[in-house]
Amino acid sequence: MERPVKDGILYVQHTKFGKRSWRKMRAQLFAASPSGVARMEKFDVRDDGTVPEKVSLQRCARRVIRLSDCVSVGPAGTQSCPKATAAFYLTTTEKSYVLAAEQRDEWITQLCQLAFQGSSSARTQPSPAVPMEENSLYSSWQDLTEFLVLVVQTDAATRCGLHGHYLLSALPQSLTLKDPQSRQPLLTWPYPFLRKFGQDQAVCSFEAGRRSDSGEGTFTFSTPRAPELCRAVAGALACHPSDVAGGDADGFGVRL
Repeated sequence: MERPVKDGILYVQHTKFGKRSWRKMRAQLFAASPSGVARMEKFDVRDDGTVPEKVSLQRCARRVIRLSDCVSVGPAGTQSCPKATAAFYLTTTEKSYVLAAEQRDEWITQLCQLAFQGSSSARTQPSPAVPMEENSLYSSWQDLTEFLVLVVQTDAATRCGLHGHYLLSALPQSLTLKDPQSRQPLLTWPYPFLRKFGQDQAVCSFEAGRRSDSGEGTFTFSTPRAPELCRAVAGALACHPSDVAGGDADGFGVRL
């Protein structure tokens, strides 16, 4: 029988009709083994954290997240969380989750260990452990100016051939889009070439001017850390506001 490496209460954020709420869940993390893949299993629980009477965890409806599909894990910044908890995000190839836990850092550490340090060969033969700081996906969550984003298709994004996940860095002089694996810069938008920038819930958007590498157009990115990204850009702009081109407030209501 498999034993979880971590077991506890998590809160999962849901958004319906523009309103956010938290759903209490029992979560278990399992390491990869001959009898199962590395995964998170979630179960509905009562307010006291227990499953309904006469129902075992094995018989509860389970929601399974395969950690091999995990792209990024990290703190979610400022969120209105349940009492005594802190938020973090879990992004997979299919979906982004915002979660909250009393022991947030322990959950992040354990998820990173299971998701990013295993390999198929490591399951059958011992190999030296790789320090977490050597894993680029793990170390990136500590960088407050770098954000894993998912491209939302716009005319400008399609023209530039953008799709899937990237890293978006709010550097002192520019926004830079990087390859998530190699971290090589792909596109750079100097702040003076941005006309508008704004954020709405988990989406950030900006309008690039025609002098940008990408050419003129609107670029939109989805990330659970959208408020942090917006604050990072605002902080960079505050250092040299006279260099930034003016413009009307965009649909998100944020003026540069």
